[in-house]
Amino acid sequence: MNILLSCIIAIICSVHLLGTLSSRVCPHHCICYKHADLVDCRDGRFQHVPRGLPHGTWLLDFNQLVSVGPGVFRGLSRLRQLYLHNNRLTVVEQGSLDMLPGLEVNTANDVCHYLGVLLEMEIGF
Repeated sequence: MNILLSCIIAIICSVHLLGTLSSRVCPHHCICYKHADLVDCRDGRFQHVPRGLPHGTWLLDFNQLVSVGPGVFRGLSRLRQLYLHNNRLTVVEQGSLDMLPGLEVNTANDVCHYLGVLLEMEIGF
């Protein structure tokens, strides 16, 4: 009987621990699709890039991001696509994307578009 009780307690603790670990894996207010290698943080009212595990695609559209600083994507070397549409970006600091060697060209062009818009804002066109 004592062994049965120990097994039940071990199972309950394991399930609780797994639940805790999985909640740390995915940023709060995001949906993570492990098999699709996708983190969906759209419309999460984020003012800063949330922390998470290195996934292939981050959807950060429709948030309130105002800046992207260096080190924000540290540990996300597998990030392939980054969507930042419809945010309030005013600052993309130099070196912010240096830690993303796998970022695809079309996404980098999208970020370059943002940088062009920011340059226009700075210059006053």
